Amino acid sequence: MPAGEMTLRVANVRDEKELELIRDVLDELGAEYEYLGSEPEDSFPQTAYFELSAELADDAEDILARLSTEHGFDAEILD
Repeated sequence: MPAGEMTLRVANVRDEKELELIRDVLDELGAEYEYLGSEPEDSFPQTAYFELSAELADDAEDILARLSTEHGFDAEILD
């Protein structure tokens, strides 16, 4: 992963609507991100991966709290 970026892993994504909800949360926080993909690709539940700008490091706790506490996802920032 290039310097200045980090990976957000979000597990327990049950459908396409929830995948869009994750994007909405990132958009609301003004996050610059790129969707990297999901595993498995063709069925749910999935684990989704997003590349985030390292500039969001200060907002990481807010992102994780919103995804985990408010929406029930298992979210973490990977090293």
